[in-house]
Amino acid sequence: MSRFDGYYTRFTDLRGDLTGLPPWARTVFVAFALPGIALLVLSILAVAASVGVLLAICIPVYTLLRALTRGEAAGAEGGQGPWPRQVKHVDARVRDAGLVAPDEQPDPQEQMGE
Repeated sequence: MSRFDGYYTRFTDLRGDLTGLPPWARTVFVAFALPGIALLVLSILAVAASVGVLLAICIPVYTLLRALTRGEAAGAEGGQGPWPRQVKHVDARVRDAGLVAPDEQPDPQEQMGE
């Protein structure tokens, strides 16, 4: 906790130094800080604009190429692909091996004959 107290006292000392300056000194300080703040804001805006332009250029090209290659892939393989488009429906049931289904009950007459 003593480290936190040290950081807090440094912060309050710096704040006190800035607010304790006379008005003309604060004006000079702000005048020197404003260009750096403006450059920071402009660089953030430049990154956002470049990402926007990148997306604006690449998304239409991607959709065009996707449409062209989708039609080409179906035509090259005759529309069949590795599996035919018409597939059969398979009805699969999963059963517990320990349970016997009602339609699979052993016939009592068959058991007597054994």
